[in-house]
Amino acid sequence: MKLMKFAAAAALAAFTAQAAAQNWPARPVTILCWSAAGSPVDIYARTLAKLLTAELGQNVVVENRTGGSGIVMVNSLVRGATDGYTIAANTLSLATLFSEKAAQFKLDDLQMVARSQIDPYGLIVHTSTPFKTIEQFVAFARKKPGYLNVGGPFAISSHRVAWEVFADVAKFQTTWVPYPGGGPALTAIAGGHIDAAATNPGNVKPMIDAGKVRVIAVSSEKRLEDFPDVPTYKEKGWDVVRYQWRGIMVKAGTPKPVVDRLSSAIQKAQQTPTWKAYLKQVSQLDGFQGPEAFRTQLLQDIKETEAVKKKLGLIETQ
Repeated sequence: MKLMKFAAAAALAAFTAQAAAQNWPARPVTILCWSAAGSPVDIYARTLAKLLTAELGQNVVVENRTGGSGIVMVNSLVRGATDGYTIAANTLSLATLFSEKAAQFKLDDLQMVARSQIDPYGLIVHTSTPFKTIEQFVAFARKKPGYLNVGGPFAISSHRVAWEVFADVAKFQTTWVPYPGGGPALTAIAGGHIDAAATNPGNVKPMIDAGKVRVIAVSSEKRLEDFPDVPTYKEKGWDVVRYQWRGIMVKAGTPKPVVDRLSSAIQKAQQTPTWKAYLKQVSQLDGFQGPEAFRTQLLQDIKETEAVKKKLGLIETQ
């Protein structure tokens, strides 16, 4: 009798969960963001939140939860519920976190929902510096190893890995200065507080128009439409092509109907004129991937990133 009651209760719970998933969302949804306000991923999350509000019929809001190079937010996500009401924006920097000492999660704790965009990195300097070309910057850095301060998101991030890869290929050394996001790093370079910033160039156009900064190189395969006079690392002889990506994830165990509904809503949002205008404004490329393709992409990125971190001594001792 007890076994029958248990089985009935389990069946009822499963039915209730399935019904809740099919009716999702029935209340507002929160997108967690591990970076500070004004950073590229924060702007991405807020742009997507507005579009998802229309697609889902419920308010979608962004909550910045910074700290630990993103670890604080991911730890919080995996400690939460699996009902789909708390989701999270992520970037390629996620691939750097699994080997960190403070990470209380593994890949199987996370469910990828959709990758949204790809975004090259750029090297940005203040207009008052003597560095007008990437060749000048590299030549100086070679003469004075570790002298130049280069700022970017977090102590460990895809930005830093990409920068250290370039420095390794071009044979120079700099000192990395971590900031709680790309926005604060750009503010620092605009204020002349660091020698350069290694972050995504799309959000610097207002600072360029104001005469505060210039972009002297980008990590894309070819020159960017919005920066036609800025060379790529590759065309200058350094075979380094790297892109940041951004997307959405949830805690593993979130019902498949919720994941599918959210992924579909993101895909529809990315077909709107508002989304396309946003991509053009921030010099980014559409890069939609569904749950399975996104997970496969992340697995590849983790493998590559771990190899780079080991080579550069960036993996913490457990």
